[in-house]
Amino acid sequence: MSDYGTTPPPPPPPPPPSPAGGFQQPGYGAAPSGAPLASWGPRVGAYLIDYLITVPGAVIAFIGMPKVTSTDINGSVSSSSSEGTPILILVGLVLLIAAAIYNRWIMGGKGASLGKKVLGLQLTSERTGQPIGTGQAFVRDVLHVLDSVLYIGYLFPLWDPKKQTFSDKILGTLVIKA
Repeated sequence: MSDYGTTPPPPPPPPPPSPAGGFQQPGYGAAPSGAPLASWGPRVGAYLIDYLITVPGAVIAFIGMPKVTSTDINGSVSSSSSEGTPILILVGLVLLIAAAIYNRWIMGGKGASLGKKVLGLQLTSERTGQPIGTGQAFVRDVLHVLDSVLYIGYLFPLWDPKKQTFSDKILGTLVIKA
């Protein structure tokens, strides 16, 4: 017997449509958890807020630094200098370092630095969907050195499907809308 002349069976029906507000495929605007990925603008805003809290310490340290002033009035040059105030330098540096450690690594390790918290963002592990912890937050900040090469890594979220910087890709982290 031959099947010549018979028609093939019809193709299977298409899958049913996803329910309204259905799951978006990971890597295309959503994390594996389904949370939407943070866009570049809010990430930059969070970064700026994070560094604004270090400004008071930097200003205090700068005020304590030694200074040299030269003045030229009608061809007469006058110079003066100050030795600086070591205690102000120390207090400023301690404030600056404490703010960075608390905000970037302790709070960041819990999923949101002050800037991310203010703008409704969260830093999570791509694999688990949970905050990455203090150690990984520190390593992520160190790896931002790679992002700063010609600033390409910082701009990478503009065209990357997962909106990740180079350091995010290396550590497997995502910044999501909380």
